[in-house]
Amino acid sequence: MKKVLPGALAAGFVMTVGTEAYAHSGEEVIESAKKFLGTPYKYGSAVGNTSSFDCSSFTATVFRQHGVKLPRTSRAQAKVGKSVRSGDLQPGDLVFFDTNFNGTINHVAIYAGNGKMIGAQSKGVGYANPFSPYYWSDRYVKARRVLPDSGNVENTPTLTVVKGSKDPEKTKEVQVTVKSIRFHTVRKGDTLWEISRRYKTDVQTLKKLNDIKSHWIYPGQTIQLPTKEKSRDVVVRSYSMYNIQKGDTLWDIGQKYGVTVEKLMKVNKLSSSLIYPGQPLMISK
Repeated sequence: MKKVLPGALAAGFVMTVGTEAYAHSGEEVIESAKKFLGTPYKYGSAVGNTSSFDCSSFTATVFRQHGVKLPRTSRAQAKVGKSVRSGDLQPGDLVFFDTNFNGTINHVAIYAGNGKMIGAQSKGVGYANPFSPYYWSDRYVKARRVLPDSGNVENTPTLTVVKGSKDPEKTKEVQVTVKSIRFHTVRKGDTLWEISRRYKTDVQTLKKLNDIKSHWIYPGQTIQLPTKEKSRDVVVRSYSMYNIQKGDTLWDIGQKYGVTVEKLMKVNKLSSSLIYPGQPLMISK
């Protein structure tokens, strides 16, 4: 895989290409969550502690095992990723509730498919129906997707800086060329041949584009897809470029720069909140 070089950033040129995703599929997340069924509930349990959970430490701990770092609280987790309609829920989506009817999100669980969710409740980690008319449906607020969609989605845009300050942290006005990158998240049973047929390309193109030396691929891997979309020049004003560090989340970066997660995703054309070390991020207030 090609990587972003610090020297290129300093020179005022940034190039990004598809890279391996850290997150696995929603089904794999659920398999990890199921291992904790019956674990007791304890408010304030630390993320990473598997002897007890509260609702948000459970989701944060499970997703951390799959390379996705979530904020600590359910209220903060509700701002990560992208919005999902209740009718479009997939395994691995986060579902949020206001159990006190006070206008504040205070509970989160993971949608497990087939009308069930798995989460840490007062009786411990277990399943529930998020749309049960006897309790949860009245308290349901929204859902968010923090895993990449499988299929035709846009990844980080390719940016080529044409003019502007050589200091990427102080650039105030720059013209950039933006070209969306599509990718496919590999699911169990996928082959390069099947993926090439689905997206009307060929195996050799996929291998060359992703620097794949053999035919071996694995679930959770991100395969960059060829795109016919033309590049377009845009002018971005009052922006800075941030090079993502290990452990960063969009929420953390947004808090640091006073920008919402939604704004960061929109400016950078991100289809999910998944980011990776070395990835350049445009920050525009």
